[in-house]
Amino acid sequence: MKSLKLPPDLRIQSATTVRDRLLRALEGSGPLRLQGGAVERVDTAGVQLLVAAKAEAGRRGRELQLVAPSTALAEGLAGLGFASLFSLPEPRADRAAK
Repeated sequence: MKSLKLPPDLRIQSATTVRDRLLRALEGSGPLRLQGGAVERVDTAGVQLLVAAKAEAGRRGRELQLVAPSTALAEGLAGLGFASLFSLPEPRADRAAK
């Protein structure tokens, strides 16, 4: 199983570099695991990049898994409505209200 560690900064400034790394990692076959624990900052562009990578993996007949996402990454995905796409729990209502 191939694995790729996501960088601490997953924002628009790093989108091109991360996109290129994701596309290279999607070459070949088998599942791809994205290690998300190091992500400290994420914005909409970073989330879009992961959603696009998930879609591209599906087009290529590959599975893309997000493993151990940081709190920042999990909240970024959930805040834009993509937690379930990556099999993450939806935020609880009492936590979302904070």
